[in-house]
Amino acid sequence: MRIIDNKAIDLTDEEFSLYQKICAGYPQGQDLFRGLFETDDDGCIIFIYPPTKPISMEVIIFIQNTMISQNLRRIYKEHDQALSELKEMKRMFEEKIKERLG
Repeated sequence: MRIIDNKAIDLTDEEFSLYQKICAGYPQGQDLFRGLFETDDDGCIIFIYPPTKPISMEVIIFIQNTMISQNLRRIYKEHDQALSELKEMKRMFEEKIKERLG
């Protein structure tokens, strides 16, 4: 978890590095991210506010891509967990079938 605009946000090292690079490229670069998004308790971006001041497309695209990446990571994690559970259930059913068939 990292902190952007006083919000906990789940970022990979690469995403955080890019955030720092974007901030370094603008005077008061961190201010570009103020009031731009909301996160949930897991640090995932859940809403992006329309900017109320002129803002670089670089910032908007970064926030949008981060939101998409976070959701994809979440989906893949849930998929992998469900697949593991299904494989375990299949293994258990195969054992029970072998026991009954003898």
